Amino acid sequence: MSAKVLLVAVWGVLTPVLAQVPSSAAPKPSVATPATLSPTAKEGIRLAQRDCPSDGFDKARCARAIALLEEAANENPNQQDVQLALAQAYWNTSFRESPQGRSRGDLRQRSLDIYQRQVELGSKDARPYWELSLRQKDEAQRLPLLRRTVELNPVHPQANRELARTELSVGEVDAAVRSYQKHLEVSPYRDSSDALAHLDFAKQLEGAGRPKDAAQVTERVSTLMQGERRATRCEVWRSADPKLYAQKAELSKKVKELLPYCTETASLEQAAELERQGRVDEAIVAAKRQLEENPKPEATHVMLERLYQSKGEPAQAAQVATQTLEQEPDAKEKCERFRELAPTTVRAMPQDQVEALRRDCHQP
Repeated sequence: MSAKVLLVAVWGVLTPVLAQVPSSAAPKPSVATPATLSPTAKEGIRLAQRDCPSDGFDKARCARAIALLEEAANENPNQQDVQLALAQAYWNTSFRESPQGRSRGDLRQRSLDIYQRQVELGSKDARPYWELSLRQKDEAQRLPLLRRTVELNPVHPQANRELARTELSVGEVDAAVRSYQKHLEVSPYRDSSDALAHLDFAKQLEGAGRPKDAAQVTERVSTLMQGERRATRCEVWRSADPKLYAQKAELSKKVKELLPYCTETASLEQAAELERQGRVDEAIVAAKRQLEENPKPEATHVMLERLYQSKGEPAQAAQVATQTLEQEPDAKEKCERFRELAPTTVRAMPQDQVEALRRDCHQP
């Protein structure tokens, strides 16, 4: 799609959105940037990066950054880094203006004008297309912007995911599956929030009548989470729709074995509430009852250790820790639990056990 066609498709319906989008006054470029920037431009970008993001925004200093960027843009309107930093600074500043004031709308429109002008000029940088997509409410109009974003920057950490979601929302299911597979390929796994997002998309695929594709995404989640703590994996699978893994025998077996580590926890929840109320002895009774009902949740053992420590009974805390570690079949979980023990608990444990754990867990 040419830049002119893209402009016609998008500009007629483009309006500022009220929800704030992720902000960074001068995002890192998606492609190589001009080698030469004027001192004014460099200083404006530096200040914008420091003082204009929503987190740490300083109105006076951001205004100084905007003044410098405007000066640099007037001197040379072809410096794309300057234009994009200025657009983001306008956008972020708009949220500091009164919702009823004219300046808020004016600043947003200036920001949108810059992004749209870059698109109209056929920019070879993914950023203006991405930024416009964030501010576009109509899914069909977001589609060409997101496609151009990933065309220019195939490894964009968010655009492939957003493209897949948008394609799915407009009924382009095959394209959505391909885009999400690309997202899984190019975006490094960070933490369990990624796993939850992947499972959410898998559920959407299931709802769109693509159970096989949903199962593939679900299996990928299982692989990605292998490095997570057991309790974290358990919580993720507890939140998942069982239909996503029901037809995969091996995965279904793993999930069923894992779920007891974060389910059947009524007494543990009661113990937590009693602890919050300062009723330590009653909390200990409830936590022990949880061990009888289902001893697998790690939180129960952690709580008991903490409760005994709060009573000034490190020997009892050490007894809980010793039993927990002796019964733990997973070497990684055992070492993680050992590292989290309170120093007073460790000092009260049998020294031969402590030395063995330090050796096995490579802990000084």
